[in-house]
Amino acid sequence: MIKIEDLVQLPTPLQKWSHPLFIEKSVNVYVKRDDLSHPILSGNKFRKLKYNLRAAKSKGFESLLSFGGAFSNHLYAMAGVCKYSDFKVKMLIRGDELNPDSSSTLAFANECGVELIFVDRKSYRDKADLVQKYGSDSFIIPEGGSNKNALLGVSELVDEIMVDIEPNYIIAAMGTGGTVAGLLSNEIYDGKIIGVSSLKGGSFLKGEVDLLLDKSSDFDLWVDYSFGGYAKHTDELLRFIANIEQEYEFPLEHVYTAKLFFAVLDKVKNDYFPIDSQIVIYHSGGLQGKIKV
Repeated sequence: MIKIEDLVQLPTPLQKWSHPLFIEKSVNVYVKRDDLSHPILSGNKFRKLKYNLRAAKSKGFESLLSFGGAFSNHLYAMAGVCKYSDFKVKMLIRGDELNPDSSSTLAFANECGVELIFVDRKSYRDKADLVQKYGSDSFIIPEGGSNKNALLGVSELVDEIMVDIEPNYIIAAMGTGGTVAGLLSNEIYDGKIIGVSSLKGGSFLKGEVDLLLDKSSDFDLWVDYSFGGYAKHTDELLRFIANIEQEYEFPLEHVYTAKLFFAVLDKVKNDYFPIDSQIVIYHSGGLQGKIKV
């Protein structure tokens, strides 16, 4: 079987975004196109999994156990691991009322051979008990894939960016904090990291990043662009997605990347960035969750 890392096209392109607003405000904006790395194993999810898979293999595990919701990008990536590698994959799914046909992501995972275990929402909170019950023979990957191994993979995208430019800002969407923690873990980059929360009331994400790094972190956290909360959207956001895709051909989804792009444009409009700033937006993929607009 082909080595799974060989399927993912890295490094991904760094694309200049030519927008009239950026010209008006005299800033330079680039998009790190991790959405182009692979149709299934794209974006930050593969970067988070890369060193987890290496660790599992080096320790002799044949099975992986992880957690997620019915629409999880992480579940989708884990399905890709099951499809393209020799690992057996078990996923504990939040919600015992669900079944493999409850979402396209669950259906895809089922088709790829993932063992789907549906857990009631109360029991799902006790991860330690679930690991003991279902994961005694498995390498454990946390929900969202965010752990110390994940930081190594995400850190590498900063190295890729710095081959082309040395940006003043790298900006990424946030769900669990793992991607931002990985960016911050890069020891070469000395610019500013900014996280855009996709969750309502996302201020707690600062603490999640600190836990992953085992230290107090220094980054800016924008919490005003959730559009109602995780996986929520408004008509304004859907119109924004349609406009960006039509005018600039950046494919966006409503959970993470659309909110990220919207936030950056709004901040540029309101003179957040100094003149001549070099700004990189991290497109983290996840496009299987797109709403048709």
